[in-house]
Amino acid sequence: MPAAVMFALLCLAAQATATHASTIVGIRTPAEAVIAADSLGTSRGKRIESTQLVCKIFTVNGAGFAIGGLTKDLPWEFDAEGTVSEILGRRRTMSGAVNDIAERIARMLGSYLGRMKRRDPSLYAETMKGEDGFITSVLLASYEDGQPVAAVIGFRGSEDPSGNVNMDSSRSVCPGDCPNGTMYFFLGERGAIDRHIAEHGKGGLLPAATGAPFLVQLVIDGGSKRVGPPVDVLVIDRHGESWPARKAGCTGDPGRQGAGQ
Repeated sequence: MPAAVMFALLCLAAQATATHASTIVGIRTPAEAVIAADSLGTSRGKRIESTQLVCKIFTVNGAGFAIGGLTKDLPWEFDAEGTVSEILGRRRTMSGAVNDIAERIARMLGSYLGRMKRRDPSLYAETMKGEDGFITSVLLASYEDGQPVAAVIGFRGSEDPSGNVNMDSSRSVCPGDCPNGTMYFFLGERGAIDRHIAEHGKGGLLPAATGAPFLVQLVIDGGSKRVGPPVDVLVIDRHGESWPARKAGCTGDPGRQGAGQ
């Protein structure tokens, strides 16, 4: 077989199931909501794994979001990024969007994983383990009613006695679940973050615009093979959206991303 053809087949196989191993950090304070994310994406299929630079933070209709874990597999009709973007684009409130996203993604994941179980049991078993306990996690941020709002939704899978795949979602929202007005959200690999907080606490992590990327960089510097530079940073406050750091090719629009995607 010609080398060019073999390479094309390998690329297609590697994209059979796409996941983005990630470290994503969100910090919400009464003044701002910040999302920071690494840039290394991992595509995993049968016996093949490849990495590339990807965009992990997106903006839609004044809201920002990032997704950790399983994000999309278009040939198998799973697209968490597209679904979240569509819901945020027509949202009236963040609380309504959180409810819609939790319901839609859980339904999509259940169907997708059920098909994966039949087609590729070994990949299904690996995927069900999730990343930091969750198969997919969605971090959201916006500015509503004069204050920043941030939320995270995590999805876990299980099987009932008949072998059917069930999805459960959990969520945290600030304001609401943050009595002092500040909340930290961690998606994906976080061992180095936990060690830092255990030793130093969270007092030095504000302002959020510097603390969030600092925590992502800790994981990168710790030698993770599935988390890599550069670190992108989105800030949402009363002035709107700003990007203290954003690599070339990332527009913020999930429909027009570059950076290797």
